[in-house]
Amino acid sequence: MDRRQHPLPATLGNVFTAGAARAAGVDSRRLHGDDVVRIAPGTYARVDGGIAGYPPGQDSGRQPHPHERWRQSIALRATKLREVMKPHAFFSHHTAAVLWRLPVAPPLGDAQLRVDVASCEGKRSHELCGVKYRTLSPRQVRVVVLRGIPVVDPATTWAQLSPGLPRSDAVALGDAVLRHPRYPGTSRYKRDALATLPQLEQAATTPYRRGGHSLRETLPALTHQSASPPESHIRVLLEAWGAPRPMLDYDVYSPDGRLLGCSEFAYPHLRLAIEYEGEHHFSLANQFVRDVEKYQAYAEHGWRVLRVTSSLLYRQPLELKRQLFAALSQRREVSS
Repeated sequence: MDRRQHPLPATLGNVFTAGAARAAGVDSRRLHGDDVVRIAPGTYARVDGGIAGYPPGQDSGRQPHPHERWRQSIALRATKLREVMKPHAFFSHHTAAVLWRLPVAPPLGDAQLRVDVASCEGKRSHELCGVKYRTLSPRQVRVVVLRGIPVVDPATTWAQLSPGLPRSDAVALGDAVLRHPRYPGTSRYKRDALATLPQLEQAATTPYRRGGHSLRETLPALTHQSASPPESHIRVLLEAWGAPRPMLDYDVYSPDGRLLGCSEFAYPHLRLAIEYEGEHHFSLANQFVRDVEKYQAYAEHGWRVLRVTSSLLYRQPLELKRQLFAALSQRREVSS
């Protein structure tokens, strides 16, 4: 029998204890229904779709990526757990990254099931019933309120997670924090960045910061002009391969001043652009049409585009390297 056929008593409220459920006549098995989530030892919450930062979307008929399901689960549990947290507690580490919608993958093993809660009070850290409680130094955290939820700020989040990530992912996380999206062809920005480079520098140089050396080494590689983790990963590869440094977020114009498009990477003197083609470039009709028109306009004005797919970037990086240096060589011959 579907346990959801028996609604929970309204008297329980949004967040309730196992004892309150028993007193209201709710069987313990009912608490395992898919409309209930355990958020702390002996504490449960209704699942009603109210997830901070994750509003319910339209049903596209497609299953979300496992990482997205993890993010939604963590955001839901954090939203509910906030209602019973102590006043001085706040969210940190992976949970903070989820709430800020930063590009992090789930931690390995059982750690991906836990919510990260921290406080600057208390004597020790511990883990209990899917919640990791940490005691942190007030010098190493800056706590803000995000949609009514206390959480460490983006700079602190980056400093907490980056030392445990591969370099490419640490750069991608820092880029996402600094991201300042711009309207192509203008100097106007769509929104403010989550943090500034000086704020990341301050977080990285905090005394006794774990992984401080790694953070300081990563800082010079960060930019506010990367729109996605794959773009950050491409940039890290270009640096590792010794490729010339491209212009980022570059507007391409025709000789008469007409905007042809904006490219993630460009070598203007060679009229060579590099474009990362995410899944939406192929699955969304409007995006596909825009790409066709853009690349046709580029070609008409002597530009070549190296199009990088997810498969090429992550499964065939050596082939990507070959294509890149071949394109650079060919464009040098054309421009000479």
